[in-house]
Amino acid sequence: MELTRMSSRPAQPWFFDPLLWLTMAIIGGMLMLLSLARYWGYNALMLDLGNMSQAIWSATHGQPLVFTQPTGAYSRLAGHVEFFYFLLAPLYLLWPNPQILLISQALLATAGAIPAYRLALRQLDSRFAARCSALIYLLYPVMQTAVLFDLHGDTLAMPLLLFALDALDRKDWRSYGLWLALALSCKVYVAAPVAGIGAYLWLWGSERRVGLITLFAAVGYGGVVFFGVREWFASPQLEHSAATAYVRHYYSDLHLITESLLPRLLHGMVVFGPLLLLLWRGWRWLLPALPLSAAVLLSTGPGPSYHYAAHHYALVVPFLVMAVLDGAARDQARGLLTGQTWRWRANLGLSTLLVLVMGSLMVDQPLNPRFWQAPPGNGLHHWAYGVMPRDAVTTRFLAQHVPPDVPVVASVNLATRLINRETVHIVRHPDSKYEDHFLKVLDHVDYVVINTLFDWRTNTTYEQKELGYMLQDASFGLVAARDGLVVFERAAPPATHLQQTVRLTTTNPLPAVTHALGPAQLRGVELLPLEGRRFRASFVWQLQGPPPEDDWVAISQLGERSDARIVHLPTYASLPISTWPSETLVWETFEFIVPDDLPAGSYPWHVAWYPTTDPATPFVDVAVATDLVVATLEVR
Repeated sequence: MELTRMSSRPAQPWFFDPLLWLTMAIIGGMLMLLSLARYWGYNALMLDLGNMSQAIWSATHGQPLVFTQPTGAYSRLAGHVEFFYFLLAPLYLLWPNPQILLISQALLATAGAIPAYRLALRQLDSRFAARCSALIYLLYPVMQTAVLFDLHGDTLAMPLLLFALDALDRKDWRSYGLWLALALSCKVYVAAPVAGIGAYLWLWGSERRVGLITLFAAVGYGGVVFFGVREWFASPQLEHSAATAYVRHYYSDLHLITESLLPRLLHGMVVFGPLLLLLWRGWRWLLPALPLSAAVLLSTGPGPSYHYAAHHYALVVPFLVMAVLDGAARDQARGLLTGQTWRWRANLGLSTLLVLVMGSLMVDQPLNPRFWQAPPGNGLHHWAYGVMPRDAVTTRFLAQHVPPDVPVVASVNLATRLINRETVHIVRHPDSKYEDHFLKVLDHVDYVVINTLFDWRTNTTYEQKELGYMLQDASFGLVAARDGLVVFERAAPPATHLQQTVRLTTTNPLPAVTHALGPAQLRGVELLPLEGRRFRASFVWQLQGPPPEDDWVAISQLGERSDARIVHLPTYASLPISTWPSETLVWETFEFIVPDDLPAGSYPWHVAWYPTTDPATPFVDVAVATDLVVATLEVR
């Protein structure tokens, strides 16, 4: 059955509605700024924004969307097959920075409100309906979460599918084919909803021939890409075929689905629930979205991949809009027969309100009260959209100490800033098949960059083991350190090494003091100037009571400068406090360089021990721990 139409010629062109443009500007601007804020605050990780950016960077150098995997270089044409990324390469060439990709994605996603508006204006002959349709699209929870989740082909395909459906409604076949081709190029499994469009047209539309062409084109493209292109570009290191590896990644634990059945149902309600008032009447347009949404809800991939905030649901949004418009049109036609001509407006308005409420509760954006309360990981907190002064320090540090082009392995939240090079590994990779992943990739890099105060949603000790290994690896030298950020260089000149040592001793080699500092007693301290702004610090510690179950980290700070913290690497990674023997002295010595932007003068040297179970602790006021001024540092 064809969608009921009231008029095909609206009284006024769609582009004359200032509310449409205002809404797009406000919501689109919000999504763009929040996407950029995640990047500015080092919360957009190598997985996934970094991988996509490196692949697009490679395209600007004539390579087939190559990025770094644990096993080596890997083409995205062997995975999700995002041909569309080649179209983003010219933009990246103009500004080789992931921010241009985030801006482009937000703008393209926001543009999807235009076909949503035009479809409603034609189908329902109502400016009110058109505005509701655009609002439903722009405010829909899984639309916003997809835009705010790095860069993905599904998110890019979402507005393209709406433009294709708009062209279909206008019977503009050239535009319809072009938009579908662009959508298909975004990701391999976009073929599923496109095939669903063809099935809809065959079963219920008036364009059965177009439906057949669409269906066969989508199935043909999907088959060629999934079993042909992917295999052609597959890495020779793969133990299975590219197709098999893909299925194993997302569906290897299907036997566990029953254990998470309730959460899956709840996430499904977030995806479909806000529009149920009208979806049930327009259910036919859910057919194209059914295979993909079912596949996501049943998947067992990491994340979990069935979570409503995952980008996969972006491809469902165009068909939710179509189903709502179909349901509203059927309500409208029914109202003409029953005299209840107001009902469809009420249902559409209420559905729009429910979308607004659900989005305000389930999406981390300014309409959500938690955005402003900023609990850890939400809103303005520095694990979400907040930016700390340390972030600017990190940006300068990476630019100063990590040369371009060199192969590097870095912390997952630092690697995104280092992606314009052929080799960028991450210190810990959740998808690596190697138990000794770090040691495997270390042979292929010349620089190691670690965020020792790992400040992203996990324990500070997230990369402690790898840091400890680097402190013992004679082929690398620590050449730069600031505020918990460290850089190791392969075969660095010995004179550039910042020496870090720790040993057990029975006698105190330093002037004796006794100060209780949390789990340890300070038994001696000495600060020696070496050359210029280079110093050597020595501390003697002793356990105060039994060893703690979890490690603590000693951090020194120069005066009130929160960006001049010095992590005691030897007693953090080489000989952690949880391994200290009782009644034995621990003598650590480390060299450091005072940053050039720290003015000359006298600085009181604060030192404190911090628990590592909460990664936020080292970034709050030193009063959280027992703080002590142990010396004065003269900086010239």
